[in-house]
Amino acid sequence: MRRRPGATLPLIVAMIMVGALPALPVLLRLPRRRPRSYGRELQAYRRDLRERTTLIDSHLASLVDLTEGLRRRDADIDDALLKLQSAEETLDEAAEGLRGILAPEELHGLHAEYEANLERALRGIVTAERGCGFSKMRHRPPDDEEPLNYWKRGHLNILHARIRMRELVEGLLTWEPGMPAQADVAARLGRTEQA
Repeated sequence: MRRRPGATLPLIVAMIMVGALPALPVLLRLPRRRPRSYGRELQAYRRDLRERTTLIDSHLASLVDLTEGLRRRDADIDDALLKLQSAEETLDEAAEGLRGILAPEELHGLHAEYEANLERALRGIVTAERGCGFSKMRHRPPDDEEPLNYWKRGHLNILHARIRMRELVEGLLTWEPGMPAQADVAARLGRTEQA
């Protein structure tokens, strides 16, 4: 039995192709598809974040007005102290709730920065409460400047934390998978130019 001279070549090529078939996806580097649940998880995160941050922002807006009234000496100190304490408890609970939200991995940095700014706002509330405490001391004259300094510092902490938190929420809610998660000035300017 004689072999034909070209008969072994197709057999060798077929054996090589069958052997390389399992490695074909690796060789072609096919992109991995994200699971479909990723979109649902992102929507649930956005919905939960939007609800919580809207509540937090409304409390901070009222606190900015309250501390501004204290700075101008237009607000009643006893009433302001009660409102500050109530808002502190509410925002402390909101901070605990925010820690329980599981953000997508790409958004962990922005989410942590939002929590840090909420802590800054809480420190501003405590500072304003301390100013109310100083103003209620018996030996202090009514026009003493020290409570005013505490109210001013508290007001600015709450105000600046609120401004930064609004920027972060915009970045968290408009982020799309595959894009960088940013909430800085350059990203904000880029979003306004595109809009």
